[in-house]
Amino acid sequence: MASSPRQLHLGFTIWPTGFHPAGWRLPDAKTDGNTDAAFLVDMAWRAEAAKFDFFFIGDQVIGLPEWQYQRPNQVLRPEALSFAGYIAAATQRIGVIATVNVTYSEPYSVARATATLDHLSGGRIGWNVVTGELEAAAANYSRKEHWDNAQRYEWATEFTEIVKQLWDSWEDDARIADKTRGVLFDESKVHRIAHKGKFFSVDGPLNVERPVQGQLPTVNAGHSERSLEFGHRFSDIKFSDSSSLGLEGAKAFYAKLKAGVAGQGRDPEQQFIIPGVVVYVAPTQQAAHAQYRELQDLASIRTDLAALGTALGVELGAYTEDTDIADIPALAALGGRAREIVDHAHANVGPGALSLRRLFLAFNRGSWFREIVGNPQTIADILQQWFEERAADGFMIFPPYVPGGAEAFFDLVVPELQRRGLFRTEYEGRTLREHFGLPRPENIYAAARNAAGQRDTTKERA
Repeated sequence: MASSPRQLHLGFTIWPTGFHPAGWRLPDAKTDGNTDAAFLVDMAWRAEAAKFDFFFIGDQVIGLPEWQYQRPNQVLRPEALSFAGYIAAATQRIGVIATVNVTYSEPYSVARATATLDHLSGGRIGWNVVTGELEAAAANYSRKEHWDNAQRYEWATEFTEIVKQLWDSWEDDARIADKTRGVLFDESKVHRIAHKGKFFSVDGPLNVERPVQGQLPTVNAGHSERSLEFGHRFSDIKFSDSSSLGLEGAKAFYAKLKAGVAGQGRDPEQQFIIPGVVVYVAPTQQAAHAQYRELQDLASIRTDLAALGTALGVELGAYTEDTDIADIPALAALGGRAREIVDHAHANVGPGALSLRRLFLAFNRGSWFREIVGNPQTIADILQQWFEERAADGFMIFPPYVPGGAEAFFDLVVPELQRRGLFRTEYEGRTLREHFGLPRPENIYAAARNAAGQRDTTKERA
């Protein structure tokens, strides 16, 4: 039987003042989206109407006002699990992925909360595991220091093993509800995990039945070797910033991740590589470029010509931020990564002069995720190329401003992707696992019992 054609997967991530740091300065932009319940639900409804796979909720356990010029959305962040429950209650089909910083959490509490949400949502919850990079977070959790990368991932590995065991501590048919005998639960199918490890001692069982999905789809990000190893072993979805590497770099990163998954004995086609992209789309190329320039010109970020010069390999100390790059002879001979930086800025700013200020801003933003600018056909061309050339299995869409930026993608780009047969026109499944075509895993205890029974049967026949 022929396999189904590979389909693009799309996630929408909510940054309530827009992903661009100046997005909130536009005349109609939201400045209070983090606490505007109607706005947050409306964004989820629109993503669901566009048939997105999931609504992604990032999180931070610390927010500092001095971040406002580079990343204002990370100053105020609603707690992700609470937020996920609210969005799940307001929607019907879209998946909801919630971020948990496991460095400052307990596995029993996370397993309990996520399993509860999965039941209440009908199987639409995913779990994004992060360990956090910000040292200042430790002071909010009575810690003397923030652990290094190696210790955080050692902790996260044990943490995740426990959560997955707790989700399976109830077998699917443990609740028998035999009213005649007066037996509600088959106690032989409820298991204490009796975990005693380096960091945790957790007895179990969980006091929530096995999730609707059996095991919630697990997500992780990061590009440290420990993060990659964690993803190879546990992640169903790998969120990445590989779009910032350019097409060839992203293809190499994609191949590396798939090989790592295979190295763990897993099917690499059942892990999905989802890089983030920032999309500026309008009905015409001219309007999209104008939108991009308007936002860039509103940025309250100091131009760092020294950093730009280092990235380009060119001394820029003799120039001002208003200098047109056409007036800098050394920039005409650039090659390699430096040429990519300049060409990408030109592509986004559009025809005409390109100042060092605008070049720096494009370079500064490009270190996060790739920013793409254009009409619906241009945007779809780029996404299709990355998808078909195996640089991505889908994309996390970051609107640069809201409202308006997200709606433009939903209304203009999604229909174009659907016309090309790349993206669904209707949901086929009801759970997040089903949106990705992931099978529901067998309960580990039921699997062990079935395997033991098969061995006994084999012995009897022998």
